[in-house]
Amino acid sequence: MTITRVAAWLVTIALILVLIVVGKAYLEPIFMALVIWYLVNALDKQFRKLPWIGRHLPGGVTLGMSLVFIGLTLYGVGDTIVATVQGFVVDSAKYAPKVDAQIVRFYTMLHLENPPTLESIQLTDQLWAYSTELLNGFTNFAKGLFLVLLYVLFFLIEQGAFGKKMTALGLDLKESNRLSRVLREVNDAMRTYLGVKTFTSILTAILSWVVFYFIDIDFALFWAFLIFLFNYVPSIGSITATALPGLLALVQFDTLTPFLVIILGVSGIQLLVGNILEPRLMGDTLNISPLVVVLSLILWSMLWGVVGMLLSVPITVAIIIICAQFPTTRAVAILLSKNGKIG
Repeated sequence: MTITRVAAWLVTIALILVLIVVGKAYLEPIFMALVIWYLVNALDKQFRKLPWIGRHLPGGVTLGMSLVFIGLTLYGVGDTIVATVQGFVVDSAKYAPKVDAQIVRFYTMLHLENPPTLESIQLTDQLWAYSTELLNGFTNFAKGLFLVLLYVLFFLIEQGAFGKKMTALGLDLKESNRLSRVLREVNDAMRTYLGVKTFTSILTAILSWVVFYFIDIDFALFWAFLIFLFNYVPSIGSITATALPGLLALVQFDTLTPFLVIILGVSGIQLLVGNILEPRLMGDTLNISPLVVVLSLILWSMLWGVVGMLLSVPITVAIIIICAQFPTTRAVAILLSKNGKIG
């Protein structure tokens, strides 16, 4: 019986992985729409707290305002990224001599001869190719964004009738309570995680922009946005977002001081916000092992790329909450949790 159960679990996991891989093009926009749907409802909740809005406008209007606000924000962000990439490519000729000088300095420190140049390794041509590929990727993302927002609209329409459908299912009291509890816990965990993560990401980006502004690094606003976005990626996101402007500082300036200020300053901001402020605001919402966070990041990045990296933590948290509700999967939830204590 045990062997049969293990075989059934392995087959089920294999089928789920196949579904995730094969249905990537269809599942990615749905999961992205769920995230935006949570953000729309969170923003709508904040709108309702405003006395000059919440008391005078119906719920449908504030939901529409939230959706339009997030849509315009995504559009503005995409436009800024495209303009920044184009500007960086145009200014690449300005950076080329400085990169060559840094290469010469590095070779001199190591007592090496015949340092290469950007022209000799044809890095400029590769930069043009990468930038074109990146712009094409943003173009495809913009096309898919319309479908994502359409899904969000359907979710907003559906949420009004969801309570009536739950009542119409005719479940007994025990099953109804369990289903309500699971949905409530998943909803609370997702709302808390996305809300706190968005707030701390915005705070980190603003403080980092202040550092970039005083150093006068090129494309400071773009680097601040990159820090905001990469802050959603566990572990490696903050490191990558700090290293990229640091590398540009090595090229843009003739001294190491701006590079050190960026690395130490932004890393200090990431440390204070991510390791002190964020855990206090998050509380026990993310009852997930740090090792599981890293492993889920690797798994979902392999399956769905960048989208999987951004969604790895919310998906894993939802899996833990759902598995904790059933005796056959409770052991899975315990193994994935931080301290083995689950509801």
